[in-house]
Amino acid sequence: MSRQLKTEYPTSADWDAAYRDGTPPWDAGKPHAELPRVLDEYQLRPRTVLEVGCGSGADAILMAQRRLEVTAVECAPIALERARLRAEQHDALLRFVLADAFEFAQKAGQFDMVYDAGLYHYARERKLASYLDMLWRVTRPGSHFLCLAGAPGEAEDDDGPPQVDEEDVRNELGRLFEFVHLRPIRLESSDPNRRYSAWSCLMRR
Repeated sequence: MSRQLKTEYPTSADWDAAYRDGTPPWDAGKPHAELPRVLDEYQLRPRTVLEVGCGSGADAILMAQRRLEVTAVECAPIALERARLRAEQHDALLRFVLADAFEFAQKAGQFDMVYDAGLYHYARERKLASYLDMLWRVTRPGSHFLCLAGAPGEAEDDDGPPQVDEEDVRNELGRLFEFVHLRPIRLESSDPNRRYSAWSCLMRR
């Protein structure tokens, strides 16, 4: 991940450029192992799911293959093009939306589950209020929120995701929801031999 993405809140053009240059470090090309693990562990069967920042779509497609009604939002056109192609290859039916997640949330309605594997740890430094407002708008009482976010443990100049302390996760996301779990995991990357320190945060409104 570039230093620019770490130090400034990325624009849609920044995200798109990361995909135009090839496969960005955060794109493992397959679903994150923590997603099916959580769905199975808690026997979550949400009817409707919103993924914010779906990238090239691997996680969204996994949920669609489980017969969930998935809406996947992404602001980078190249990433979404790859996601649609991947969905066709896997014969997965879901809704892809090219949009800024914060703007989309204004009129999106509410979902049984919201999934975020990489937006929170960028948005929190510059747009935390907007991020929390987005979550409040797209959830209802009883909705679940699953967030995978970077955690301390790697060198600061490493190529991994932004790092969030446990106290910050609890103080920021705990404003809205009740914690079901907050546990350390290793987050897959585009390098099959490299996984990064991360949090798995499951919450319920």
